[in-house]
Amino acid sequence: MNKVFNVLWNFGAALFWCGLVLYLGIWGLGSLLFSGCSFDEYKEVLSPDRKMRAVVINADCGATTNWQTQIFVEKLDGSKKTGNVIRLDGHPKDLDFAISWLKKDELLISDFEFEKMLEVKKQDWGPDFVRVYFKVKSG
Repeated sequence: MNKVFNVLWNFGAALFWCGLVLYLGIWGLGSLLFSGCSFDEYKEVLSPDRKMRAVVINADCGATTNWQTQIFVEKLDGSKKTGNVIRLDGHPKDLDFAISWLKKDELLISDFEFEKMLEVKKQDWGPDFVRVYFKVKSG
């Protein structure tokens, strides 16, 4: 009887520890993959033919980072999206920048300070999509 009890006790302990290790592994992996950032749509500017939109996103990744303004372009039918064409340091309401459509497929992002620019993406989205131009604030 004592042997059966020991086998059951050891089996239960092994099952408990394997379950705990598996749970903590899955929880840890989930914590690493979860970004913890929030991305809120701040503003959109429609193209003249209303087939595309430029979207301004406010990105907040917590207390250890500053706000970011991110701008991307997408077709309204959902068939194409640029990803971020530019990232600026700061909240959109605190930054000076302008977005305007020059033509139905040409967008101008202008009047921002060069020092606030974090990233500009190379444009290789192919034909039949937007061309983005940048103009830094002079002065």
